[in-house]
Amino acid sequence: MAQVPVSGRAGLDSLARAGFEVAAVREIAGVLHAVIVVDDRTEGLLRRQGLRVAPAPGFAAALAADTFKVYRSFDKPGVGIRATLQAWTAADTIFHLDSIGNSIEGRPILAVKIGNGSDSPSRPNVLFMATHHAREWVSTEMAMKLLRWIADSLPRSLLGARDIWVIPVENPDGYQYTFTASRLWRKNRRPNADGSFGVDPNRNYPAFWGLDNAGSSPTPGSEVYRGAGPASEPETQAIVSFHAAHPPVLAVSYHTFSGLVLHPYGFRAGELAPDLTLFQALAGTDLQPAVRDSVPFSSLTYYHPGPGWNLYPTNGEYTEWAYRAHGTITFTPELTSGCCTPDSGLYYHFVFPDDSALVERVFRDNLPFAVSVIAAAGNLETAQGASGLTPAGPRFESLWPESRLSLAAATPQPLSLSVKTATGSTVTRSAQGDSLWRGTIRNSWRTDLRTDTARALRADGLGVAAELLTLAGAEDTDVGWTGWARTPAAAAGSWAWTTSATDTLTSPVTSIAGRSRIWLHFWTRHSGTTFAPQQRGIVQFSPDGGTTWSDVAVFVGDGSSWYPVRVDLPAAAGATGARVRFVSQGFAWSVDVVGFASDSTAAFQSVPLVGDAQVSENPVRGNQVVIAWPLGMQAALVGIYTYTGRRLVAATVTPPNNEYVWDLTGGGRPVVNGAYIVVVDVDGRRFLRRLFVTRP
Repeated sequence: MAQVPVSGRAGLDSLARAGFEVAAVREIAGVLHAVIVVDDRTEGLLRRQGLRVAPAPGFAAALAADTFKVYRSFDKPGVGIRATLQAWTAADTIFHLDSIGNSIEGRPILAVKIGNGSDSPSRPNVLFMATHHAREWVSTEMAMKLLRWIADSLPRSLLGARDIWVIPVENPDGYQYTFTASRLWRKNRRPNADGSFGVDPNRNYPAFWGLDNAGSSPTPGSEVYRGAGPASEPETQAIVSFHAAHPPVLAVSYHTFSGLVLHPYGFRAGELAPDLTLFQALAGTDLQPAVRDSVPFSSLTYYHPGPGWNLYPTNGEYTEWAYRAHGTITFTPELTSGCCTPDSGLYYHFVFPDDSALVERVFRDNLPFAVSVIAAAGNLETAQGASGLTPAGPRFESLWPESRLSLAAATPQPLSLSVKTATGSTVTRSAQGDSLWRGTIRNSWRTDLRTDTARALRADGLGVAAELLTLAGAEDTDVGWTGWARTPAAAAGSWAWTTSATDTLTSPVTSIAGRSRIWLHFWTRHSGTTFAPQQRGIVQFSPDGGTTWSDVAVFVGDGSSWYPVRVDLPAAAGATGARVRFVSQGFAWSVDVVGFASDSTAAFQSVPLVGDAQVSENPVRGNQVVIAWPLGMQAALVGIYTYTGRRLVAATVTPPNNEYVWDLTGGGRPVVNGAYIVVVDVDGRRFLRRLFVTRP
C-alpha cells in the first residue's frame, strides 16, 4: 500500500481516471493523502505522474497463506469454501448446492439455495452474494455466516415464503490467489493481451459498461479494468445467466470496506433512481441508519447510506445492471468503516483481523439489514427497513426548475401536468418529450419547467399535487439570508450559495401558518469523500425563528452534479417562525432553489378575482412601496413577480396587519426598473396589481 498527497476531490477523481483504486483517504499535517493499492508497475506509474509516493503506515498486508483461524481459501481440503458447502449440503437437506458456471481457471461458481429445493412463482427470489473482489475476505465470511444463520434461525414461515440464494464467492480464482500468492489481489485471473492479469468483475456487467474512464478503466493493468467487452468474463456470464433463470426481487452484494450501504445509481454523480424512497427505506438515512458499526475503534458508528456515486463513479457494476435489467432492488454494503486504536493507528483496511469475535461483530451488525431485505421481498410497497422507514407514496420530489414526479410504476401513460405559474395562470404539460425513468415500484417523470416558473403542480387524475410556498436562490432579491458566498454556477437563475469552509447559511424567518404536509425543497451539489465523513453538510430546521434547531438531513461524500432534495418536515406544520440553515463542516457544498413546499395546495381551486391591491405610488420612484388589501380573517400570501414570471417576493402577512412594505433596495441588491405583478391571496380571494418601477 502506498499513499500520495491529493488536492481534495479533484485529486481523487484524477487518480480514478488514471485507473488507480483509492482504498482510503487520510489527513496528514492538514493535507489529504490517498491510500492506493500498488504493485511495482502501478507504483512506477504514480511516480511518473510526478506524485510523491510513500509507504502507507498501518496498512501492511497479511502474508498470503492458508493457515488462518477464521478465513479459508476456496480449495483447501476439508475446510475450504467448496468443501464446507459440500459438507453442509450432504448433512442437511435444507441446503441445495449448485454450480451456476465456471471461472477462467475452471473453478465452480457455487450457489446455495436454502429451504425448498424447487422454484415457485409464488416465492420471490432473494440473492446474497459476496467476493466480486478477491481480497475482501470479510465479505466471504459474511455470506457464509448468513447462509448458516438463515438455515438455523430464520423463522420457518418466512423461509417457506421465499426462495433465498447465497453465492459466497463470485470470483473463486482471484479469491484462491489471495491465499497462495498475493493477499491484496482484487480481480479475476484473466490473462490479458499485454501480459498482465485480471478483469475487475464488478466493472464487467453490461449496464453502462465503459461509459467513461472514471467509473472503470480500459487499461488491462488497472485495478478497475473493465475487460474487453460487456460480460466478457465467465464469472459475469454466470451471474447474468442466474438472474435470467431466477430473477431476484432484492439482492445484496457484499464488499469491504468503508462502512457504507450503497444503491443505484453510481454511473453518474447526481443521478437518482426512480425507486429512491424504497432504497432509502431499506438502506436508511444518516439520521436513521439501517446498519450500525459496533466494531471496536471503528471510525463511524453506522454505515452511511446513499447512491453509489457518493463513494465514486462506477460503470459496469453489478447492482446497476441487476436494477436496470431485472428491476432488482440492489445494495452494496461496504462492510465496516475501518478501525484504528489510540496507540497503533489503522490496523485494517481490506485486511480485517483474523479474529472470530470481530468477524462475528461485523455479521451481527449487518444481520438486521439482511433480514429486512428478505422480509421486504413479499411486498415492496410496504417494505420496512431495519431503520423503521417505509417507502413514500407517489409524490413530487422537485417542483422547479425541473419537476420530478414519483409515480406508481403501473400508472397509465400518457400523463399530463397542470402547472400554476408564478403569475397565476394555469397551463397543461403533456408527457410527450419529457423524460420518464422507469423503476420497479416507482417511475420518475421529469419535466423541464425552466420557462414556466412553476408555483404549483398537479398530476392530472392522480390526486398528487404540491405547491412552492417560498423560493430563494442567492439572487439579488433574495434578502435576509446570512452566511456563505455566491457562485454563478447555479442550478437555476444567476446565482447559488456555496462554501468550502466550516460555515452556516441561514434563512430569514418565514410564516407558513395554516399550512400542513410541509417539506423542504432545494437543489444541491457537493464535493467530498466518504473516506473523510467528518467533512459533511447538515441541514437543520427551526419552527420558532431560530430558538431551537433539529437536524433533518445529512450529506456526505461526492455529489458533484446538481440534484434535487426533498426533506419532509412534519414539525413545520403551521409554523409562524420557520427557518432553515445549512451547516457545512469543512464541506465543499452548494445549494440553490431553496423553499418550503406543501403537498396540500388550494392553488388549483377557483379563486375569485376581487379587484386591485392598493399601492402607495405607481409608478414607484422611491426606495419603498406599500401594498395594501382588505383585511381578512386568515393570513395573506403576498407574491411579487417579474413579467417573465420569476417570483421576487413570497411573504405571509398575518392579521390584523393588511400591508406589506416592499423594499426595492433589496439589501444592497436593488430591484431593476420595469413592470411587475403583485398578487395577494387572502380568505379565498385574489387581489392583483400591475406595478411600474421607474426609480432614478
